[in-house]
Amino acid sequence: MRIIKTQQDLVVLRLAVTLPVELLLQVEEYLLQLRDEQKEKEATEFRLVGRGYIVVLEAGDNIRDLGNVVRP
Repeated sequence: MRIIKTQQDLVVLRLAVTLPVELLLQVEEYLLQLRDEQKEKEATEFRLVGRGYIVVLEAGDNIRDLGNVVRP
């Protein structure tokens, strides 16, 4: 399971070669789309913290126990 909150998270995943490049490109496109849709344009790096995050599930992840992903 990979949790993506920033552009830097994508850079780390790309360097680690843990996920297919095509998938990372789609996730990056979605992250940029979310950034562009924000009403308030931030001068700093766009972060999903406080707004949610993107979770990429991998083979072997227990989808019945996502308690560490879903937080109140």
